[in-house]
Amino acid sequence: MYLIERLISLFIYVSVLIIICFLISRLGRKYLGKILSIYVFLLATMAFFFIPPSGADLYRLIPIMHIFANLSFSELWQSMLHSTNPVYLLYMNLIGRTKIDGLLPAITALLFYKNVFYILKKSVIRSKVTAHDSALVLFFFMSIGALIEVISGIRTMLGFSFIAVFIYKEMVEGKSIYKNVLWYIVVSLLHPAVFALTVIRFTYLLFEKSSTKYKQFSKLLIMICSAGILFFFGKEYFMASFEKGKHYIMSDSYSYFWEYVIGGICLLLILNIEFITSKLIKIEGDTGSIQNLLGFCKFLSVILIIISIEYNTFHRFVIFLTIMAIPLLANILKSSNYKKVVKINFKQLVFIISFILLLLATSRGNLTSLKFFIL
Repeated sequence: MYLIERLISLFIYVSVLIIICFLISRLGRKYLGKILSIYVFLLATMAFFFIPPSGADLYRLIPIMHIFANLSFSELWQSMLHSTNPVYLLYMNLIGRTKIDGLLPAITALLFYKNVFYILKKSVIRSKVTAHDSALVLFFFMSIGALIEVISGIRTMLGFSFIAVFIYKEMVEGKSIYKNVLWYIVVSLLHPAVFALTVIRFTYLLFEKSSTKYKQFSKLLIMICSAGILFFFGKEYFMASFEKGKHYIMSDSYSYFWEYVIGGICLLLILNIEFITSKLIKIEGDTGSIQNLLGFCKFLSVILIIISIEYNTFHRFVIFLTIMAIPLLANILKSSNYKKVVKINFKQLVFIISFILLLLATSRGNLTSLKFFIL
């Protein structure tokens, strides 16, 4: 159904990706920020004109947004107090008040890709990778075809993108986690899966390496205090979120074979990226301040393998892990020693696998539902 419309829409998506990668490879890191800003705007524009099929989450969420938009402030406040995702209600209410339905996926895409591209830009500049390799890193992430998950599911990917930025700033840029504790809690109120990811991140504080015993103790203190805040001030919200998260893992109500294949291939590539990064750290030392990020990615990879039998959780967390793998990939590409670890042409391997992922995403994956118009 709507084959011509979908083919044209996919052609636009792929063409824009190729043009953006070409511009980055030609113009270099000097114009990387401007090019990525243009790309964010184009992706948000695609999201604005996206026509969801009847089975998509967005098709169901738009009428719900209309209901939230019609609530008075007092009614909205009461709904938020009795909801497991109050921030989501506020988000829907504010956008719904504009009475422009396309802004819901458009703003979500804008925020998501702005966050992801922040990590990408900082990673390639920090690692000083070439313009060609910067384009390869972008192609690697965009090849998984996460756009539909972002603009249809709305809450999960939006929350994940913020968590990814928090983690990058803390683990790679060395920023204090103290500044983000409140934001972790706020973002967790978007969706149970985001709350689960926040729990994973704070659990990893137990394994995260610190330069001094004082920093290690302060991280442990943060984890204990955060747990206390969540228990005493948001117990009902978070216990309900926990039950929903457990339900997602224990009952697999929906599964899609081809997205499983895409996620599985992507996970295998990321495991290789983690392996190569580990070897490079042994050879070069932790010159890029990514050892904690690598440890977190390994920690999450183990969790992913364990929960891989449940489609929805696996699919979403693979996308998040792909975001987190961006700095690791950039670190490999800037190194002259990675050829000592792998005997094959790694850059060529990343390109080929990314191309295969894009081919699967545009022919069999969720991205095939992309449609901007109806003839």
